[in-house]
Amino acid sequence: MTYQRPTTIAATLTTAARYIEQFGWHSGYLYDNHTGCARRCACHRTGYYPASIIGAIRAALTGRPKWFMDTTPPGTTEAYTACLDHLNHHLTAYGAAGTRAPALIWQSAPVRTPAQVIAALRTAASTAPPGRLYEPAALAPVIDLATRRRTAAPPALFDPSTPAA
Repeated sequence: MTYQRPTTIAATLTTAARYIEQFGWHSGYLYDNHTGCARRCACHRTGYYPASIIGAIRAALTGRPKWFMDTTPPGTTEAYTACLDHLNHHLTAYGAAGTRAPALIWQSAPVRTPAQVIAALRTAASTAPPGRLYEPAALAPVIDLATRRRTAAPPALFDPSTPAA
């Protein structure tokens, strides 16, 4: 059976909440790699590690914990960006558990609990526009620097010979 990636921001954030429920929460950057455990724990046998709020979103989009996004299917990076943008907007505009801050700062609070992280993901999912698909076209364009031509002068912002309206 192949993993079917969620196609909306709400579905991805809900799947991320389920990942943390099932495999645990990590207050660090992406995943708890269990250094020093002699590789005998379930994490090393299954490959599913406790995840931070950001790591859980990556796992929701790829089906597994993913340390590097450069090996993901096309569109995954754009979907990841859209989910993080919405989550950061939600956590800074509305807050959760009495704190307003971007995701990494919010989850790093010393009093943060896994239940609060799961609730924040589900609440952010409920504020996502319903049925909104990822919109890679809304992101900033990528400029291929190898094909970009160098000009002597920057492009004109306006034409001084045109009369003012």
